[in-house]
Amino acid sequence: MRNMERTDDGSRAAFARAPFWFDWIALALTLVIAVVGGVYGLTDPEGFARHLERDSADLTTGAVEHLTVLVLIPGILLSLYAFARYRRRLPDGWLRAWVLAWSLACIYFAGEEASWGQWYFGWSTPEPLAALNDQNETNLHNMSSWLDQKPRALVELFIVVAGIILPLWRVIARAPVFRRGVLSVWEPWIVAPASLSIAAVLFVVSKVARALPGDALDIFGGSELREFLIAWFLAWYLASYWARLRRN
Repeated sequence: MRNMERTDDGSRAAFARAPFWFDWIALALTLVIAVVGGVYGLTDPEGFARHLERDSADLTTGAVEHLTVLVLIPGILLSLYAFARYRRRLPDGWLRAWVLAWSLACIYFAGEEASWGQWYFGWSTPEPLAALNDQNETNLHNMSSWLDQKPRALVELFIVVAGIILPLWRVIARAPVFRRGVLSVWEPWIVAPASLSIAAVLFVVSKVARALPGDALDIFGGSELREFLIAWFLAWYLASYWARLRRN
């Protein structure tokens, strides 16, 4: 078996692509949730809205919030496994740090979404933390915009750029964005697999739904749905490193 360090740039780019089976599974499941969610939201908006409730320990009324945590777990586990076992197949240390950083970021995302277990185990928020937390929860993102809105904006920008703009550029131009230098090595590993573009588009649709004329699509613009779609994209993005790196 050839090591990554011994391959040329073309081989590296091919190695960085997600395998065929991964693309089809990711695309198929994304289309399923899009169709099921779309039909449910349009035919029973009240029922759909109940599943979008925030900060609910009830697994039925706040189902989407709990699903956000659930879908992140496989992606986190697979990316950490890939990092532990296959990280030396990545071209350099910066990309290894990239994979680990996204894994840790998604652990933070999942933990904060579940208030680090408070919604499942029902403990009271410690008084020192409650004094700083504007929603009286055991989490950090309600304490500062630097722990919530600002990093979320960067993640949303990443989804649009790495999940839509760059894959579209590569398809239209039939060439990578960067053709020389270290960025040409990093690019195929950082850009999301093209099969995740639909997930990125669903996030954008949810982001702009409330700004569209009329209120028919307002139900799809809720913050909990957007967070779920962010989690869905990131979970597959993390899992793609396991699917790509396990090959040789």
